[in-house]
Amino acid sequence: MTNDHELHAYVHAMRRLLGRGGFERTGDPNEARRFRIDHVNAYLDGIGRPDRRHTVHVAGSKGKGSTAAMVESILRAAGTHTLLLTSPDLHQARERIAIDGAPLGYAAFAAIVERLLDDAAVAAWSYFELLTVAGWLAGAEAGCDWQVLEVGLGGRLDTTNAVAQKHVAVIMPIDLEHTEILGDTYAAIAREKAGIVRGPCAVVVAPMRASALDAVREHVAAVGATLHEVPEECALRPLSQTLEGQTFDLRTPVRTYRALKLPLLGAHQLENAAAAVRAAELAWAAAGPAEGRAELPAAAVVQGLAGVRWPGRFEVVAGRPLGILVGLHTPLAAKRFAEAARELALPRPRVFLVGLLSGKDVDAIAGALGVAGEQVVVVTPASGRAEDPAAVAEAFRAAGADVQRAADVRAGLELARALAGERGCVVVAGSLYTVSEARELVLGIAGDRALGLR
Repeated sequence: MTNDHELHAYVHAMRRLLGRGGFERTGDPNEARRFRIDHVNAYLDGIGRPDRRHTVHVAGSKGKGSTAAMVESILRAAGTHTLLLTSPDLHQARERIAIDGAPLGYAAFAAIVERLLDDAAVAAWSYFELLTVAGWLAGAEAGCDWQVLEVGLGGRLDTTNAVAQKHVAVIMPIDLEHTEILGDTYAAIAREKAGIVRGPCAVVVAPMRASALDAVREHVAAVGATLHEVPEECALRPLSQTLEGQTFDLRTPVRTYRALKLPLLGAHQLENAAAAVRAAELAWAAAGPAEGRAELPAAAVVQGLAGVRWPGRFEVVAGRPLGILVGLHTPLAAKRFAEAARELALPRPRVFLVGLLSGKDVDAIAGALGVAGEQVVVVTPASGRAEDPAAVAEAFRAAGADVQRAADVRAGLELARALAGERGCVVVAGSLYTVSEARELVLGIAGDRALGLR
């Protein structure tokens, strides 16, 4: 139970931390173009490398967060002591640093962040840089022997790529995103993502378009890493899917797993699960227990997938009307959700509540989401990086939707529910800022927003 002192300490540390800039806070592409990791490497060297432990590193445009969560859940089920670093957070910044599956405690988070902010050596560091290093410090203090890292943006120059070593790198599907920073072709973006592969290690590559895959293959060969392409090494067999989850068989080079249960929805999550299982198998073979059991225990895969939690990504949160939250920011993510919605035959009328950040391909997202003939309520996320709602509304009208606007997420939810009726479906889609605010309202969660920290 959190006491007032711990909460006050957390709020004080967060207010200081939020004063730092960087791309995540400002959305300014010029901030991202200045990405470097040499200074982070130097700092980590100077403090004894708190980031050094068995590592799985995950990059990509779509699915990297859920894949990272699955890998961590599997490794934890195998008996390891884990650190999971993800971004962004849904409700509180401390969620980005998970020790053995639980967000870092308020007091521990505050103590590490305050100590880091008091160090003159990090005076010019960004919000993301500080949170990443805080995560590594937390992992060291907790004695974590394994870690799974989700890349923030890109890969090659992302702060997470300052990590001392990695046993497995995972490259998830590539989409056109942050083109002003990463490049304007699939191949260029793939090269940036593949930059997390710095030398010999196992590299798990999810299904992706040919031009992106060719770029990844070229980079992996150039640095002497070993390629493991999921479509070549694994076979999936979907068995069933409901709003509670899905069941499937998976064959890998290690074994065939029968009737695996996954609480995450959509065919794309089965592809993510295949990548996660293969990454966990390879990580275990490279750095498993000293007593030498090279094969990852099958029970760890079964328990890890069944127990994974990744809220806000095709998450069912209400019944009448059916309420679904889906964070998405690329056309590929929108397409994958539309496919999953068709498979599940979501009830009608369907009303989409949409809020996006700037810098996204709004027209392509609207087209891929499959909203022709549907009702859409456009809102503005509570972020300084929010896209102009008029531009979002126009894009969805052009995609064939009946569009209305609401002043904020709360008003938008009320309107969407009224339009859907008890038998319909409300889909909150777009920025995680939009999804998090809706989730807090629907589930009664008090996050950083309630503490005045957003």
